[in-house]
Amino acid sequence: MMERRYEAYKTHVARPFFRDHFARLDRQIVLVDALAALNAGPAALADLENALAETTRAFRVGRASWLGSIFRPRVDRVLFAATKADHLHHTSHDRLEAILRALTSRAIARAEGLGAGVDVIALAAVRATREAEISHAGETLPAIIGVPEKGERLDGQVFDGVAEAAVFPGQLPEDPQAVFAGEALASPEADADWRFVRFRPPATAPGAPPPHIRLDRALQFLFGDKLA
Repeated sequence: MMERRYEAYKTHVARPFFRDHFARLDRQIVLVDALAALNAGPAALADLENALAETTRAFRVGRASWLGSIFRPRVDRVLFAATKADHLHHTSHDRLEAILRALTSRAIARAEGLGAGVDVIALAAVRATREAEISHAGETLPAIIGVPEKGERLDGQVFDGVAEAAVFPGQLPEDPQAVFAGEALASPEADADWRFVRFRPPATAPGAPPPHIRLDRALQFLFGDKLA
């Protein structure tokens, strides 16, 4: 019975949706929760790397021709985006991008080999934190400040969804391959354990767009040429 239902799902839901929507794309953004995988460890990172390589093979990627863009579109620009960049201080964003590039190396090689443009970026569509500096053991550390969601825990403290918290998120390694080998991700002085806190979206004035991190750069890469 389960087999019949699965086959029916593929026939009547998955394939038509892919054919009618995904197969018509000419630009693609792949959102990757790299921080959750980092928190889960090297095995989760390996699973994520394999999933990204296999999933992107399902799309028709490559340099698009004028005629092909009408009858048989190809994805000629692919953006791999590491989400939740606001959970890290900006000084670690380049390291997060390097880790994402390592995670997607096989997918990038395939896309570039077929003639597609590729970029890697760390972004946050809605920025839930702001940056600051905190003192710890006589050392000044880069921190992020935000309102953790109700019920979130950090160092034994349970947040009420109202109070702000300053968090030192640690330092990602300079060598992105270190995370696959299971080496320590955060500096031992920071006591960071990489169980990232979920933050509430910031309050904004009516009609005002929420703050973001590099969303404009992502949009420019994806379809800036079509608006020129």
